[in-house]
Amino acid sequence: MLAAAIRSSRVSSLATVQRSWARSYATDSPTVFGMESLLAAIPKTAPPKGRGHPRNLYPKRNDWSFKIEPAADLPETRLRLHCHSTPNNTISTLTKADGSTIAWFSGGSCGFKKGNRATYEAGYQCAVRCFKQIEELAKTDGNIKVDLFFKGFGQGREALKIALLASEGERVRELVATITDRTPIKIGGTRAKKMPRN
Repeated sequence: MLAAAIRSSRVSSLATVQRSWARSYATDSPTVFGMESLLAAIPKTAPPKGRGHPRNLYPKRNDWSFKIEPAADLPETRLRLHCHSTPNNTISTLTKADGSTIAWFSGGSCGFKKGNRATYEAGYQCAVRCFKQIEELAKTDGNIKVDLFFKGFGQGREALKIALLASEGERVRELVATITDRTPIKIGGTRAKKMPRN
């Protein structure tokens, strides 16, 4: 009985404190909580002359500065990332919207020899190097969107997908607009080659 009485008295006193705080918060000015001094401490910077506002695309997580979005009047740049993965190699190509090549990477150009060019690790390295190119372009150009195209069923296809979901593709992931599978499907046509028998 005594414990129940103590609990009920604590609850009632807590409710009165909350009600009195709510009344004071509703009547008092924001200076009670130091909001005006906080707003006065924030530096007021004017936007620079020229193209749009300053762009802070990748601020630090512990940074107290405001994230400034890219200006709305900047034209959107469309890029295409093609991943052609075959049983023998993986070729990742970064192009503009009209198809002109910006950069390309293959298992061989990443330092893998012979049969290792078709491995999962070769496809992963190709994807990471393409992501670095996209990040550099995003720093200079600003408003970028990427269209992703897959072709073929090699191991590089899965490697690019995993790299995009990993920490290496964290900044590129938010730039991806569309994902398309361009693997040709054979319907009819000529007879397939005979399976090799050793």
